[in-house]
Amino acid sequence: MWLLDTEDGTFHHIDRPREHRYAILSHVWDLTGEQSFQDLIALQVEASKKQSRLKRIFTSTAAAATPAGGALARASAKIRGCCALARRHGYRWVWIDSCCIDKTSSTALSEAINSMYEWYAAADVCFAFLADVSDDHDPRLRDSKFRRSRWWTRGWTLQELIAPATVVFVSAEWRLLGTKASLADLVEEVAGIESAVLTHEKSLDVVSVAQRMTWAAKRQTTRVEDKAYSLLGIFGVNMSTIYGEGANAFIRLQEEILRQVPDQSIFAWGPWLRDDAVLYKNLGPYSVSDDGRYWQSRNLFAWSPDAFVNSGGISSIPPETFQKRFGIPSLLSEYNVTSYGMRSRFPLIPIQHGSEKTTYLALLGCEDADGRVIALLLYPQPEAAGRFYVGHYVGRPQVPPNSYFRAVSLSDSRIQQLASTVEVMDVCIPYRASPTAQRAPVVALTLPTFKCPCDIVVPTWFVASIEKAGLSVSVAGEDNVLHVSEVASPQDSAITLRAAGECIHIRIGRCQCRGRFLCVSIAGTARTIGPSTTPSRASTLVGSVDTKLSVATAKRQDLPPRCPADHVAVWENWSKDFACGGRILHLKFDTWITRADMYSLAIEVESLEPTPAPESA
Repeated sequence: MWLLDTEDGTFHHIDRPREHRYAILSHVWDLTGEQSFQDLIALQVEASKKQSRLKRIFTSTAAAATPAGGALARASAKIRGCCALARRHGYRWVWIDSCCIDKTSSTALSEAINSMYEWYAAADVCFAFLADVSDDHDPRLRDSKFRRSRWWTRGWTLQELIAPATVVFVSAEWRLLGTKASLADLVEEVAGIESAVLTHEKSLDVVSVAQRMTWAAKRQTTRVEDKAYSLLGIFGVNMSTIYGEGANAFIRLQEEILRQVPDQSIFAWGPWLRDDAVLYKNLGPYSVSDDGRYWQSRNLFAWSPDAFVNSGGISSIPPETFQKRFGIPSLLSEYNVTSYGMRSRFPLIPIQHGSEKTTYLALLGCEDADGRVIALLLYPQPEAAGRFYVGHYVGRPQVPPNSYFRAVSLSDSRIQQLASTVEVMDVCIPYRASPTAQRAPVVALTLPTFKCPCDIVVPTWFVASIEKAGLSVSVAGEDNVLHVSEVASPQDSAITLRAAGECIHIRIGRCQCRGRFLCVSIAGTARTIGPSTTPSRASTLVGSVDTKLSVATAKRQDLPPRCPADHVAVWENWSKDFACGGRILHLKFDTWITRADMYSLAIEVESLEPTPAPESA
């Protein structure tokens, strides 16, 4: 561990932090960057060279003294401010994460991350520097800058708040605002952490995993991996740091917690139903197993601390207490990781709901703030005995998100009522989202309306294929995108195909009727398809009138006398063939998932070769 000398800005290495007196800084990194370990080393080397030159010039020891402040004189304002504050409080050494870790060494970085909670806990005092808070206001005001400081939103500052015995909040001017003890009630309100935990009257070990995760929910980190690494000390676990693994770091964190902390509240995250009476009245035969919207929630492990945002009131139930309370055999749960998921034993309560498969309630050793036991909703995987997904629909699945739940709170009376049906079973549940798992395709929630205004995208590869057929393509829009408005004429939104002696205009715009429907018309070197064309092909071409549309418009007296038959909304599969000259144009519209008012248009051109007429006898 490298400590910074508050007098001259040099580094001092120690191995046993608790044997030394030092101050430590908690802060939010400046968006423009911070001075690093290498930056301070360079300043120290430069100061040392300057001192050597002075020694050669002056013979007097007093004259040859180190220039005022040494390397510290050229350090950043934050480092100088922290050192000055520490000196005023009698500390020779200070630790600052931005400059006291050699981040070019993966070994040093990993050691620092795994030891950081201990370093904060061993410090005499932690100065929490709130750079966006001035000292001319009362922190307890309802809308104070203290409450709204960015410091409360960062992931790393969570352990920096909890670990030290003494935390002193300082303003942007490096003046004292108060301590963690003196502002305990305010800090509890802002951070959502019980004051007894903040003041170390209550050990972290007696706080459930779910509740500790709640403290980290909605906090942000620059790197995704740091959402997990910043929680190592909170749970008292260690693991290697692998920057680049992304969200997998949080999965590994949960694995380590499960190995060392016997607390099943780690599974109690996501939406849960707090009224078991509603469950038994409205549970339907619909599972979440094939719903792409909830593929992350059907596993045992959460993808982020944010999933625990509503789990603050959950506490753990020891196995012996659970057995005495419900008469269910106490289980020392073991968790075995397999390629199909995590295998373990749970007390299960079957629920019959008219489906071919039975949904189960897996009782967990944890309870909510009202003392109701949390149970996971387990649904059997298709064609897989003993394997389940977490999550189920309660009520109508057509009304998300209120209809989907991962768990339910059960009252003691409900569990005692169903005690005779409880069966301890081995189950296998996916504990993480597999990167190779097939997910349900994303589909549009509603059918496209094909109304104006809208944007039409002509994919580049279709343009290239048309040009290979000998036709040049011109799209009236940038990047092959047509902007079809309600007022512009179809000529303003046209795709033009040209060849020697041939010109075809595909005009797209609003129909003349009052429905704002998107319509298509073809103009150019068109000709009527004669008897030589194959009958089945001719019947699909533009020469035939859309009977359905004609009948519909005939009943509407307030419409123009003739409504065009080319509303895209009534095309079969949103595709249609048009004959123009000696060619057939295949037009196919498709939805654009990310936007309801954008569509893609595929264009294919086929040469129409007429069959030679039979010679007369």
